[in-house]
Amino acid sequence: MENKDGLTPVFFCVPDITGFTKFIATSDINFTREVIPALLRKLIEANILKMSVAEIEGDAIFFYKAGRLPGVNRVAEQCKHLYKTFSDFLAKLKIDDPENYDKYLAENQLGLKIVIHHGHTSLANIKGRTKLLGEDVIIAHKLLKNGIPELNYLLLTERYLGKIRNKKKLERWFHWEELHSGREVYDYIGAVPYKYITLEEMPFMEDVDLVPSLKLSKKISL
Repeated sequence: MENKDGLTPVFFCVPDITGFTKFIATSDINFTREVIPALLRKLIEANILKMSVAEIEGDAIFFYKAGRLPGVNRVAEQCKHLYKTFSDFLAKLKIDDPENYDKYLAENQLGLKIVIHHGHTSLANIKGRTKLLGEDVIIAHKLLKNGIPELNYLLLTERYLGKIRNKKKLERWFHWEELHSGREVYDYIGAVPYKYITLEEMPFMEDVDLVPSLKLSKKISL
């Protein structure tokens, strides 16, 4: 579904582990190389929107879905499910490996942020892999570094919000009255305005049957 410029409309969902650099730098290497890959795998498996993975960049998973924009309720459910997956993983780790958890994770060293964006990109095939190119790809990357002080939050760009015609759905699924405003300014791109909300403030999912239950094994699967 390309436009006249040969660009494809793309929905971006980018979950990113907050505090990743500090965790890697201050924790035992054997612990981190077990925990991080397992956590990223759980987040990839929590993909209820059936998005494609453009890349995994350290602590971030660049999900995208080309073409039609997913419904607001499904996007909200996806974000809540990612956060639940993240929270359940850490809770399970606390039970399975209390010594390392207390040593490296007890003081909320890790959090989860999710960037939601919509834009247009070029899809290039490079040796059998799909590569996304364009300004909106850069914006999604850059927004992972922002001035939001919270540990766990959802960031919704104005470009994404502007695509939603039914504002009542936004109010219902994203607690519009709780959304905070923010903006970042980037060289060559300019100002990028957005709204954000802590993941704890988001309403609980109402259609729980739409979200597959998360089954955690007794041990962290690698």
